[in-house]
Amino acid sequence: MGTRGGALMRVAVAGILHETNTFSPIPTDMARFDDYGILRGDEIVTQHAEAHTTVAGYLAIAREPDVEVVPLIVAWANPAGTITASTFETLLAEVLDALRENGPWDAVLLAQHGAAVSEVFPDADFEVVRRVRELVGPAVPVGVALDMHANISAALVEQATVIVGFQTNPHIDARERADEVARLITATVRGTIRPAMAFESIPAVINIVRQSTLESPMREIMTAATSILDEAGILSVTVAEGYPYADVAQMGMSCLVISDGSPQMARQATRRLATLIWAARDDFQGHPPGPHDAIRSSLEDAVWPTVLLDVGDNIGAGGPGHSTILLEAALAAKVTGFLVILHDRDAVDACVEAGIGATVEVQVGPPLAGMHGRPMRVHGDVRRISDGRYEEPTAVHGGFRFFEAGTTVVLDIGDDNLIVLTSKLTLPISLQQLISIGIVPADRKIIVAKGVVSPQAAYSRIAKRMMLVDTPGVTSRDLEGLEYQRRRRPLHPFESDATYPAIANPLGRIEPIKRVGLPGLT
Repeated sequence: MGTRGGALMRVAVAGILHETNTFSPIPTDMARFDDYGILRGDEIVTQHAEAHTTVAGYLAIAREPDVEVVPLIVAWANPAGTITASTFETLLAEVLDALRENGPWDAVLLAQHGAAVSEVFPDADFEVVRRVRELVGPAVPVGVALDMHANISAALVEQATVIVGFQTNPHIDARERADEVARLITATVRGTIRPAMAFESIPAVINIVRQSTLESPMREIMTAATSILDEAGILSVTVAEGYPYADVAQMGMSCLVISDGSPQMARQATRRLATLIWAARDDFQGHPPGPHDAIRSSLEDAVWPTVLLDVGDNIGAGGPGHSTILLEAALAAKVTGFLVILHDRDAVDACVEAGIGATVEVQVGPPLAGMHGRPMRVHGDVRRISDGRYEEPTAVHGGFRFFEAGTTVVLDIGDDNLIVLTSKLTLPISLQQLISIGIVPADRKIIVAKGVVSPQAAYSRIAKRMMLVDTPGVTSRDLEGLEYQRRRRPLHPFESDATYPAIANPLGRIEPIKRVGLPGLT
């Protein structure tokens, strides 16, 4: 296999990225993708070339003198509910039209998430790759980069030439893993490697509160995965934690190994790694303190700043970002130096109308019945109004660089307590979100970050303590309280009879597992 007649290797870049929380009542429609970003052509380069994202890793392969990278369309929306059928078909049709009109191609690089669900296709990422494969044919290598929270299916693996997932959580290696995909794909086109993928789906779910690759059990699992890369003939190793808030048959953990030309070698390595993961299944659950206990512990220990991670309103997993549960607990405990960021467009509008310096009374909290946390009336002074744009030059979760939180208000509600109100739902993964509006994060006593693992890459730079808080919501720690309809059964920890094939001495030479993290995560 090689390029067309010695010409430049033409590589297409496209993607539809969404982490779908099927328990969220907020549908993901075209307006949400438009709001968060549908980029085409040079817009993709402008937004991603100097970022640390998956797309940035793909674009970087153009540094090779014989490669021409052609960015087509990349669509991304913040995690929320199921993608509407019309939205999915519209976006996918544009991807396919762009491939058809700008070809022929020597290879295609797809930036996907791996946990996308549409109204028609529970495995939406598979459907994207399947239709791309159908269009370009069996001879064109197709590389796919996935989030570590991907619910990977065997069907998806069958359609791709190479799949590599993020291997850090917080996800600070998106660019590196995409670069890995691109290098494997271009080597495949040149004929210097013959990728053979093997995949294992593990009947276990790891709770969101145990998913950090900085901590056990994932720290040891990722050390083992990295060690497998030392074996001759192994090209890539992926561990996918899965995404438990997508009620689909493929939901759960999995792993995938790519060897150079040896399906048997890849299968053996994948099975060994899967067996190790299965052996750690009882360590996949956690029980952090509730809101009042977390606030009380923060006050008693007085280790500032303390960052409280709001598990149930995790924006990065589909939380709406407006739960007032921790705000209410903090005010009841008469906390000072508290800060919470709430997504509330109506409250922003009221503050903007009043103007900087005005004293206002506004309602904050969930606008829809059935959501968690009650609406609250708060009094405060409007200290600052911003356009909500900021830039993050370092490698934070997901590798994003440019952010837009919409019109943003700093509301001082007394006792040095601040509410930051945003008109656009925004991942709390950059300290620049606060610094850009005149807040010094290190001067706060307690900061609420509406996430679990994703805020930690940024907030660990200033936090003296970080604490997970067990709050209710569409991203609740209590998975057994979610009403699954389509997940596979049996599945640990839901059913006690879940089993996985056992292998004696599954990891041979790399046992015992060294207690060290992945490079860059120490």
